[in-house]
Amino acid sequence: MNKTARAPRQSARVVQLRKGTTLEMVRMACPDAHQTILISESFGLPVPDSDGIRDLHLRLIVETADSLGEGLSERAMQIHLQRIV
Repeated sequence: MNKTARAPRQSARVVQLRKGTTLEMVRMACPDAHQTILISESFGLPVPDSDGIRDLHLRLIVETADSLGEGLSERAMQIHLQRIV
């Protein structure tokens, strides 16, 4: 009765899921208007038009969603917007 030697079975590797980004996390990472002015002055850069940039991005996302709306299912649109936002 000869038993073959087996290597001990390794436990499955546990993959930790990445926590989704929330609006609160983004807000904490982005400087407010006062901090933006201080940063710009410190590096001698012009103060960016934060409101204009925000409005432009909003329009871009809305227009993209409108143009893709007919060709994508609702689930496909959700996935697309999650990846670009």
